[in-house]
Formats: sequence, C-alpha cells, structure tokens
Amino acid sequence: MLIEHYIVDVRRQFTGESLTGARRRLHGLRDWSKPLPAAHSGDQARLEGHLLQALGTGRGRNPLGVTEVVPGTDHLVLRLESVDTFAPLLRLMPYRDRRRSRHGLLDLRVSASRRGIELVLGRSGSGRALIVGPQGCDLTTAVDDHRQAIESMQYLQLWTKDTPHDPMPRPMTSRRPRPKARPMDPYAVRAELASALLRRLHLWNSLVAGSSVTFTSQPLDSGLLWTVERCVPHHRPLHDDIATALADPVAGPGLPLDATDHPCDQEQCVQSFDSGRLTVRTIRGENDRPARPASRARAHVRSTFLREAKQSPIADDQTRAGHVLQLIAPWGEGHAGAADQLAAAWAREGLHTLILSTGSSRETRNTAVSWRRARLTGGRGAMFKAYSNLIHHDLEADIARARGVFDHIILVKRNWTDTPLLGFSPLADDHLIVAGGQFPKTTRTTTVRAGELRRRSLPLTPTESAVAWLHHRLGRVPFSDVPMTGLLLWCERDESCTDGFDTEVDAELARHGMPVLGRLPQTPRFSPDRTVLDHVPDEQRKFVIQQANQVRQCLGPAHANATAFRTALREYADL
Repeated sequence: MLIEHYIVDVRRQFTGESLTGARRRLHGLRDWSKPLPAAHSGDQARLEGHLLQALGTGRGRNPLGVTEVVPGTDHLVLRLESVDTFAPLLRLMPYRDRRRSRHGLLDLRVSASRRGIELVLGRSGSGRALIVGPQGCDLTTAVDDHRQAIESMQYLQLWTKDTPHDPMPRPMTSRRPRPKARPMDPYAVRAELASALLRRLHLWNSLVAGSSVTFTSQPLDSGLLWTVERCVPHHRPLHDDIATALADPVAGPGLPLDATDHPCDQEQCVQSFDSGRLTVRTIRGENDRPARPASRARAHVRSTFLREAKQSPIADDQTRAGHVLQLIAPWGEGHAGAADQLAAAWAREGLHTLILSTGSSRETRNTAVSWRRARLTGGRGAMFKAYSNLIHHDLEADIARARGVFDHIILVKRNWTDTPLLGFSPLADDHLIVAGGQFPKTTRTTTVRAGELRRRSLPLTPTESAVAWLHHRLGRVPFSDVPMTGLLLWCERDESCTDGFDTEVDAELARHGMPVLGRLPQTPRFSPDRTVLDHVPDEQRKFVIQQANQVRQCLGPAHANATAFRTALREYADL
C-alpha cells in the first residue's frame, strides 16, 4: 500500500473524516510526523476538554454521537448525528441568574453562522470549535430556544460576542489587601490529555465494531482524572489492542501504559495510562445502535497499524546489523535533514532505523536514552529517533544498546567545530560528509591594468573543479589524515541525474579518497524537509530510495574499522 493511502486511512480511523477531506488536510501538513495535529494553545485544549466532558455520555451509531472530528492546530470541527447530541453543549453557555450568580463556562462566546455553531473561548479567542449538525438539521433553532428559555426566567445571557470579559486583575500595591485567588479551572491542568482523546474519538469504534464508549472525569490535585468505559459485544475479548493504539506517539496520543498489573478477568479489564490520569475500563454489553462493521480494506489498515505500533525497539530473536553511520556537515549543510532522508528510505525498505542526536543540554537529566517512533511506515520497517545527552548519558553504552535493536543507527553528533577531534566519533563504523554538490565550472580572476580593474572567467576542467571544490567545501576536514567513507551531496530537486561533467568530477574526487556515495534533493529554504514517508512526488521518492540504497551498499560491516579509525585519530592528534 502506498504511504499516502495508508496515512489517510489511519487518520480516518481515528477521526471518522471523509476520504476527500482527510487527503486535503494531510497534504497541507508540514510533514507526517503527526498526522493528527495537536492543539497549540491552552485555551484550545481547555475548550476541547469541556466539550469532551459535556458529550461524554452521548450514545449513537458513532462514539458519543459524533459523526466526524476534524482537528486543526487552532480549531476543531465536530459533526453531530442529531440535535439531541447537541443538547448537552447548551449547558456550557454562560448566563447570570437573578441573584447575579454566573453559570456555565464564563469566558465562552457562542454565535451562529451558515456553517454551524461557533464556540470561542478565552480573552484572546484562541480556543475555537465549530459544531455542525447532520444534513438538513439547523442547530441555530436549538440555540434560539435555549436563549428564549433563559430570558423567560429573567436571566441574562453572557455568551454573545458583545459580552465583555472580566477585567484583568490590577497590579498589587502595598496599601491594597491581597485579593483572593481565583479558583483554577481543572480543565486547564494537563488539558492536552482530554484534547488528544477528543481528537481521536473514533479510535474506540474502529478497534471493535459495535462497541460504545463514555467519558467521565473527577477532580484531583487541581486537575482531572479521566475514566473511559468501553462496552464491547459479548463475542469480543475484553483485553485487546487499545493499549497499543494509545501508546503510539505518531498517530496515537502517546500515552504510556502504567507498569502496575491491571485487573483483567471474565467480567472487566481495567488499564491505567499516563501515571493514572486515564483509566480505561472495558466490559461486555450490547450497543442499542451498533455501528456498521469495518470493510475489509479498513480492517487491513487497522491490523497493519497495530502490528507496526507493536514493533517496540527491544532486542528480539532476529539478529540486527547494528551499523552506526555518522553524518558530518563541516558547514552545517543540513546533516539532520540528510539523516531523516536516509532513515526514512531505509525504513521504507523494511529496516529498523534510529536517528541518534547528541547534545550537551543541562536540562535533560534522565539516565537512559529512550527511543521514540518518528514516522509510520505501513510495512515491516520502523523509524525511531532518540537524544543522548553528553553530560548525563553514556554515549558508548547507548550505542551499544542500540546496535542490538536497530539495523542502522545514524549518529548526528554536533555541528562542526574548528577542532575536528570533537566532531568525529570513533564509535561509528562509517563517516559520511554531507555537503553541497554544485561543482564549479568556471573561476574568476581580477587584475589591474593601467589603473583599471579587469575581471574575466576561466573555464575549469573536471580535475581543477574537483580540487577547487575540495579546497572550498572540505578545507576544515582532515580527510587526508583521517579516513572518511565518502560524500553525500545535495542536489537540486529537479536534478535527478548528473551530467558528464559531474561524472568526471566524481571520478576525480574518488581518486582523492572521497568518493560520492549518493545524492539527495535539497529542499528550498524555509520549506519542509519531507521524506519518502511524507507527501512527495513519486519521481522524488523513487530517486531518494535509489540513492539511499546506493549509500547503504557502500557502507562497511559493523565493528570492522573501529580500531583503525581510532589509530588515525590518535596519529592526527599527535601531529
């Protein structure tokens, strides 16, 4: 299955979107490291938490009676089955009674438009949601009826756009008494949990057709503990793959399963996630309005996603190559982007790859490096990323542990410095230099004749071009003293092949001990660095996979040249 079709189907199983809409929105994303975008603002996540609580006990053919969820970074669209599903949301609309007591979500503003009911939360309006009814259903009538009921009791509505927000607290002075602290909204604490659950509302029904789900919450330590109760048909097992789907960090919410033993018997299965902040209780029962079973194609996508999500980076019976490749960029020419390109292409071919970045941040103090999935591959391969802190971690131990888990580890150590010994890593099996691949074909000379400047261009032969390129690009790399595996060059996106001049320059570079192992298309500045696991043209995907396989075939075996490389570094340090 093509990666575009696979990612679209995975997203649809989480959100229930239409095929056309899911394709259009996925193509608009920067990359597919997060097929479902998360809420960027706190007000957006807080609004979605209130929506989940209000709709938490809804029933229907779809989870909570929501037909479709369309997530965006700064908005959310919910398509409901009926007006009855919209009724619980009316309780969120703020109003003031005759005793001047205020009820509802105070900083919520509600308005009707041709598209549906728009909800805006926060003083700056950064939390936005659009509620859409089914075809031929006008939710404006329900809002008008609710407004008339409020006015009939002589209450004052506070949800219109013209309603002012509460004034900001004044700066404290020594003469004024300290005001009482306002109670914190519990939905504002760890609001991303409820937001992630609402944005993936159709996950529960896609795993088990005919099941129902409810969401409830209770306050604890200024926050909320969420409880999900699933009701599955009698012929389905209670313990299924819900933990695998919730723990997936790419398409799923990335909620870790608590290590404590969970009660699981013939009557119920209770699992806790995220340090007890989410509890999933699965029981048996019948849904009054069961959903249609998934088609064979969607069932295949679901099984592929679950199998891929279960591929945890732990040592198994299969022997991994454990090869370590270090990418070096003397002028900072995107070695991180090259690592993404190679790792994605090799993962697409069925290999387990890891991009291991290193740094010296003093904030990260965990003692062990943890791998995190970076992309969905839709096959047997896997692509992970990890970060190793040079201050608090043991890089040699981290690489030794990764060798038994992954086929290829791409090491991105640090930006190049004037001291090459700090840039090279003797722990790597091969060292590849990433640089721009535009070879000079002419050179300019400037002379002075009779008080006038004279400039002219002289053509270069392939041999002269290779020497000029080495002097310009690799002047800071001691490749004559320290053995390098070769070069990985950037090329223009529309240049899928080299001409005769570049071929001759490549041969001359190989004669100088720096063979060109492959080329990768360079994206324009400020453009997304998309890989073969993202939305790219078919020609570019084929070219990148072909070049990545060519690079992999030129690499040596693991642990083959470590001693010789250390000797070369030691001799270079003694110069």
